[in-house]
Amino acid sequence: MKKGRRLIQGLMVLTISAMLVTAAPIQAKAEKTFKWQPSSWLSSGISWDTINDISKKVTEKTNGRLTMTPSSPGAIVPVPEQLEAVSMGIMQATFIWPGYFPGQLPVAFMHGDCFAAPHSIAELRYLYEEYEDGKIMKILRDAYAEHGVYLVGNLYWTLDNLMISKVPINGVDDIKGKKFRSSELIALQLAELGAGTIWVPGDEIYTMLSTGAVDAITFSHAADMVAMGFHEVTKYWIKYPTAVGPAADALIVNMKEWEAMPQDLKTILASAVANGSYRNETEADKEIGKAWEFVEKQGIEIIEWSEEDAVKLAGTARKVVPEKYLKDESFNEIFKIVEKWAMEMGYWAK
Repeated sequence: MKKGRRLIQGLMVLTISAMLVTAAPIQAKAEKTFKWQPSSWLSSGISWDTINDISKKVTEKTNGRLTMTPSSPGAIVPVPEQLEAVSMGIMQATFIWPGYFPGQLPVAFMHGDCFAAPHSIAELRYLYEEYEDGKIMKILRDAYAEHGVYLVGNLYWTLDNLMISKVPINGVDDIKGKKFRSSELIALQLAELGAGTIWVPGDEIYTMLSTGAVDAITFSHAADMVAMGFHEVTKYWIKYPTAVGPAADALIVNMKEWEAMPQDLKTILASAVANGSYRNETEADKEIGKAWEFVEKQGIEIIEWSEEDAVKLAGTARKVVPEKYLKDESFNEIFKIVEKWAMEMGYWAK
């Protein structure tokens, strides 16, 4: 009898072991992984290096569950089409300067530099994320969500948008009649002061300058200008005033992709972007100073305007905001928040 019970027990152990072996593959089901090829609008310089640094750290910290391999601007889709590409899932995510697509998303007109009002990254971050309980970021996220993308956060950077040229521009009066490559708000300011303007993607600027298609450009800070070789095809760089101080690129993710991600990956990603902003700022402080020294040695004539002309240029920003954007409910709401803040700070007249 005991021998029979031992036989039955042995058979039961074998049966259970077989069941566990059969079930093992189900229990060991691999966790979903995410593979992104985020792009940007810059092909070199501090911001591009930061995007590569963010991508590397995210890939490492997630143990490859979120792999980010940056793609060159335009390699997947043209830069101005990246919002639509992320919305459609052609790209899962990208870093982009919002000023490239205000025609599709009105709030993008101000998102990248916020009407040129803040004077530092700290001010821009505060205005977006803390002022009036971060109301601007809430409005922005809602607006982006309507296009099927999630705005993860802003990658802040020191724009110090410069005016550089092939001909001397010593003040506001010299702007008239010149042909600029510029974008949105700055282009409207220049047009208000009598310039002709045209827009092309960043990777086409060198050719535009070298062929004489434009007399001047407004673009990023001195270090990015040097990284892209613009000192080779220009003669005059305006150090003061800068057209815009700080700026923000947007990390956007396809909404379905975002919703499928576990919370820990979202947290790691958001943290990496915040750290990237810090990297942008500290690297810019170092590299911008070196760039100015470099271009002066290359024979670039460095120009500084009078305070009177600097004020005239800044004063056009608020004046030229297109009515079509102000008619957009989200844009208008943000404009009023910024207006209130800027008047409190004394940057705009009451």
